[in-house]
Amino acid sequence: MNHVIGSSNTFNSHYYSDGHLEGQFIPNRPSIVKCNNSDCGKFFNITDAIKIEQIDEYEIDAPEWKDVFNLSNYIIGVKELEEALQIRFYKDENEEIAIRTLLLRRYNDKYRKDENYQFSPSESESFNRNLIRLIRIYERRTSIEEILFLAELYRENGDFNSCILILDEISAEKGTGRNLYEKIYSQAKVKDSKVFDVNGIAVKMEYKCSNCGDSLILFDLDWANSISEHLMGYKHFICKNDSTVFSAPLKVLNPVNYYGLNFFQKLFKTKEPYSKFIANNITCPKCEGEKVEVFNPELQCCIQCNNGKYETIKWFD
Repeated sequence: MNHVIGSSNTFNSHYYSDGHLEGQFIPNRPSIVKCNNSDCGKFFNITDAIKIEQIDEYEIDAPEWKDVFNLSNYIIGVKELEEALQIRFYKDENEEIAIRTLLLRRYNDKYRKDENYQFSPSESESFNRNLIRLIRIYERRTSIEEILFLAELYRENGDFNSCILILDEISAEKGTGRNLYEKIYSQAKVKDSKVFDVNGIAVKMEYKCSNCGDSLILFDLDWANSISEHLMGYKHFICKNDSTVFSAPLKVLNPVNYYGLNFFQKLFKTKEPYSKFIANNITCPKCEGEKVEVFNPELQCCIQCNNGKYETIKWFD
């Protein structure tokens, strides 16, 4: 049994670099299913399924439907997708792409649940094999969306140079996927191959020393402060202990749940008014020390040679 969705919305949803979208109001529409009947166990596409009967929601609990398998909660797993590919359960290249993209997302789900997850050797082999096949397919595709996804595939495969070369070739294109384009580029520059939440990643900027060539890749402060709520005030900082340079907001969301003051608390000022944002305790991400100070690469000397000046390297328009 498959639910027919009348409407949905993306409020408070998460959109990832591999195209996966999840959220409370995002319906799960499986495209490929493996029959749960042990006597069958065959694969089928939802679009090819034969509709036997259509029922209203209040009829789901009727006795005649008690043994029906509800597909609205069905999520096909890695094992089943690998099997579908092994038996070539696809009629053409587009159907192969659909299966392989689902497989990519299932492996990436492990990172979505735990960003520190490490693939086992067999998982790593399967993940890379699937990536390479997708790359070979998308190398023949020509639309901007497909080329952008090819760049993402190269990034997830750890081939950051190829990812950046592809993005440089389409740098003049505006509009479609521009936000994703800049973030894929940024993550490739810092050599991060993991899937990412598009709204949770900052666009970066590179500063290069005119004397020794040392580079710093930091948040693009203009970008960060333009999208941060109530101007949380992102700045660059340097740690006095180990000269680590990093970016951080001056304010963070208040971890305390919202509360309102009553009349007497207001009158006698016995309690501070609730603030959605509070001052951030800036600490070094490397040593966790608090001996940090504001760092401006456009004004201060190179931290490596202490002589040259940083020049801004423009990645895209």
